[in-house]
Amino acid sequence: MLVIEPTNGRELTHWSQTNWTAVEANVRRLQGRIYRAAAHSEQAKVKTLQKLMVRSLSAKLKAIRQVTQENSGKHTPGIDGVVCNTPEKRLALLQDGLRLKGYCPQPVKRHYIPKSSGGQRPLGIPTQKDRVMQALVKLALEPEWESRFEANSYGFRPGRCTMDAITAIHTAMSGKNHSQWVLDADIKSCFDKIDHSALLTRLPVFTTTIRRWLKAGVVELGHYTTTEAGTPQGGVASPLLANIALDGMERLFDGEDTKGNPHRPSWKTGHNKGVSLIRYADDVVALAPSREVLEQHVLPTLEAFLASRGLQLSEAKTRLVHSTEGFHFLGFEIKRFKRALLTQPQKDKMIGHYRELKTYLDQHKQSPARLVIRDLNPKIRGWANYYRHCAAKRAFRKMDYLVWYRLWRWAKRRHPNKSAQWIYRRYHRTMGNRHGVFAEGKAQILWYQDTPITRFPKVKGKSSPMNPDLKEYWKQREQWRLKTLTIKQQRKRILQAQDFRCGFCKGPFYDGDPIDEHHIMPKHEGGDDRQENRMLVHRWCHHAHHQRHG
Repeated sequence: MLVIEPTNGRELTHWSQTNWTAVEANVRRLQGRIYRAAAHSEQAKVKTLQKLMVRSLSAKLKAIRQVTQENSGKHTPGIDGVVCNTPEKRLALLQDGLRLKGYCPQPVKRHYIPKSSGGQRPLGIPTQKDRVMQALVKLALEPEWESRFEANSYGFRPGRCTMDAITAIHTAMSGKNHSQWVLDADIKSCFDKIDHSALLTRLPVFTTTIRRWLKAGVVELGHYTTTEAGTPQGGVASPLLANIALDGMERLFDGEDTKGNPHRPSWKTGHNKGVSLIRYADDVVALAPSREVLEQHVLPTLEAFLASRGLQLSEAKTRLVHSTEGFHFLGFEIKRFKRALLTQPQKDKMIGHYRELKTYLDQHKQSPARLVIRDLNPKIRGWANYYRHCAAKRAFRKMDYLVWYRLWRWAKRRHPNKSAQWIYRRYHRTMGNRHGVFAEGKAQILWYQDTPITRFPKVKGKSSPMNPDLKEYWKQREQWRLKTLTIKQQRKRILQAQDFRCGFCKGPFYDGDPIDEHHIMPKHEGGDDRQENRMLVHRWCHHAHHQRHG
């Protein structure tokens, strides 16, 4: 489909008039051209296409939609206090131009969030216009670097997730003759200490704009502070910039051949034989056949590489262990037992999840059972879905018992003068082959063991969804993901009936797209929840439909 578009927003008179199908097609086609040119080392063509991208109306519309409608921080302002939460404000932002020439970003607003370890993580929150500009530049930069990033780099990249990294580690350690010594490393304050000059030398385009973002400074409690290092956490482009700065770790140990294809550890020679490295953002796992190789070769090589970027490893979080001791990575425990290597939920994560549910029940002692079920089910489903691709059967059974016990204590405390038999009959049902299910009416608490344990198919090599030659592969992978993560059978049937496409724009659902349910006949006009009266649509298509029709 050929779509010719203007490079300014004068023709668009209302936000709801946006043709999101054409917007997505234009952006994806241009990103595919950038990826292909970068893969063939046509650097001049890459720069030309990237400059075309940041001037494109479609890219500007998508960047505005991402920042003001999709991201979780869409209601969070920067230092200017401006939030673009209406169609009129979004259109005004588009008509403002969003040009890189003469653009000067404002300082970021400092905010702190608690860490799981007990400390505080500093965030730098840019203004919404600056976030849109970062999203626009990211749309142009990401396809170029997706063609260059290493095969075992998984954090903050499209089409890749934590389970890709966990599966890569499990595969690299599961064989008899595979490397069993592990360097579990963490980069200290990675986002806050990246050297600006080292990062900018790797960016041949948009260097002036990115330098202004890095040097914009921080405002905390009314006081301005300059920034001499680091990329502020909270910016849209910060994860991509961090990946660019850390790219090259795997190549230190012959991770690729001369053509850029991933190299198996057993094919390597010299000190690198048997060495493999897997990275998720700033968390690094290196595998080697002996402790001496890790201490004398891998660790010094990594430290020298990070020092050139202004970074260093965290002494407190870096460990050298054998696979029989086990180590923790991204909430999983990977440990070799007598018969097999097992990847299981980390015990601390189980305890933390249980305490979260217990705290909720302690704070809602008099809430109706239906409300308790409604609030706990998403927490249970999310935790179980995260660990459904590992050896979690025993953990699920343990969590089922703990949740059942806490709900029983909650019911006993609610009715102190009633017998145990009365409480059991009041709050528990027999559902299929399972007895004692906490329920009220049609609502029932979910059981962890009802989540099936399935094998996760790791992404192949350096495959990227921005590669136009792999459209069919990523289409099948996305359909598998939607079918696997969709719990409700009726919703799954609707997805399959729609061929995994939006009911409004007919465009496919891609990884990360927010999906809404739309009632064809509105419920206030007599519509119901039957499958024939529902369709699944993109959230932005859903918003645009109701803006046009009320």
